[in-house]
Amino acid sequence: MNVLQLLDEILPRLGAIRDDRDKLAKLLAFMEEAFFSNEEEIESDDSDYKEKLPKKYRDIVRQIADNLSANQVCFFNPDTLELEDFSKKLLNELVFDENDEENEFGLTFMTWDDCVRIDPLESHELFVIMEDFVNQLKSGGEADELAQAINGHKPFAHFNHLIHNSQCKNDWFAFRQKELERYVIKHYFHEYLEDN
Repeated sequence: MNVLQLLDEILPRLGAIRDDRDKLAKLLAFMEEAFFSNEEEIESDDSDYKEKLPKKYRDIVRQIADNLSANQVCFFNPDTLELEDFSKKLLNELVFDENDEENEFGLTFMTWDDCVRIDPLESHELFVIMEDFVNQLKSGGEADELAQAINGHKPFAHFNHLIHNSQCKNDWFAFRQKELERYVIKHYFHEYLEDN
């Protein structure tokens, strides 16, 4: 079933219990436990979310975050820890033959038994990172200019122009890296987190 078909099955069932407070409370508790417990753990622990990953994954997470910031699609093999990346723009334009082990780009991810595809963030997700960065700055000066940039016309272009000429440029790159790593862990590596 695709997503729309699943929603078509779920929504009528929700409608059937919409007036039953106890059943809705049970459903909410189940959903929070089953789907959101790892996300809350990662979001609530700013200091050592990456430290909960086994060491063998930490460098891979950093590399994936670097590639995502360059708008690269990453292919990760959790068994061998291999990582391949490719331009999202080119990847969308090309057609790979899955049976062709020797493609012209030297990519081997199609031959892996287990492969996780990790796409760059969507523009609205990147915007939230920019917004969070601006909101954590002390107000005045550059912070106000950056806030105006993201709330105006062409926010990405104006933000990038200002940030590359600002004193908080290095802070921005460190903040973005941390948020991209958190995104990768939250969406792709949460099952590897260790309980310490």
